[in-house]
Amino acid sequence: MTITGAALTVQGVSLSGPRQPRLRDLSVTLPRGQRLLLAGPNGAGKSSLLDVLSGDVAPSAGTLHWGPGTPAPWAERRAYLPQRNALAHPFSAAQVVGLAGVGTREARDHLEELGIKDWAEQPYPTLSGGLRRLVHMARVLAQLDRLAPEVGWGFFDEPLANLDWRFAGRVLNALERRAAVGYGILLAAHELNLALPWAEQVLLLIGGRGEAFGAPAAVLTPERLATHWGVRGHFEAREGGGRLVLDGLDP
Repeated sequence: MTITGAALTVQGVSLSGPRQPRLRDLSVTLPRGQRLLLAGPNGAGKSSLLDVLSGDVAPSAGTLHWGPGTPAPWAERRAYLPQRNALAHPFSAAQVVGLAGVGTREARDHLEELGIKDWAEQPYPTLSGGLRRLVHMARVLAQLDRLAPEVGWGFFDEPLANLDWRFAGRVLNALERRAAVGYGILLAAHELNLALPWAEQVLLLIGGRGEAFGAPAAVLTPERLATHWGVRGHFEAREGGGRLVLDGLDP
């Protein structure tokens, strides 16, 4: 069931880069309460779009419309997991989650949701790359949960990177629960066959432009897979989701 609420509308957004534009006149309306996947090959502009949506980077042109009413401060609208999270201080995993403004018990609950409660007291710098990613994911979920579902958005840049399937499933299930109560959820991923069973709609970026937005089968066509990823294959719909069936690499 889709939860209705104020959509996020991107209108004519561009972002300049040192060599070429990182985003080019991008316009799309993103509904909340749905599981949205941001897809595209390397260099397509996925991280640039998430940086703009999060408020970390101002667009060179265009506007963002968050719905009716007076726009709230960025910190009251969104929670953002970027690709990189620099942190060298020897906080425990639970203390890192607590940076979202939650107490120890709630921090441990978020770690437990992602299956890493046993590492709660482990010093963050001693954790593996995948576990560090999960700790920051728990922190961002804690931040998102402090926002009202009718206005809050969660932006997640490659949250599945460096995770095994069990933990990737924990992350996707956590995001599905937030979407189900009305949060806006936009996830960027290269691991498409992990994310596609979860995704309801796909926004495809190519060269900083929005090429397509809709159901996975309509967006990830054999022609686009060949043109943009250099693979032969097709999207296979299944009950409860779907997957890409790949037949090989194009020369």
